[in-house]
Amino acid sequence: MATHFDPCPDDDEAEQAPCGTWLGDASNGASNWEHVDCGLCLRMKAKISAAHEASEAAIVEQMGDMASYMRASAT
Repeated sequence: MATHFDPCPDDDEAEQAPCGTWLGDASNGASNWEHVDCGLCLRMKAKISAAHEASEAAIVEQMGDMASYMRASAT
């Protein structure tokens, strides 16, 4: 059985790995790329990592916007 990339392995609501494989009780998932052996996940590593980085950048930007709003509201 292949081990798929799972960015949130503790999330019980995840139904599909990024490669499209349906996850279940018999599926293995890992957030560490060193443990992933699914060929499709490994081929998609650059795309998955880029999407994850873009998501994190959007969160940081939103937090900065919120901090600016809170500073402006405090005055």
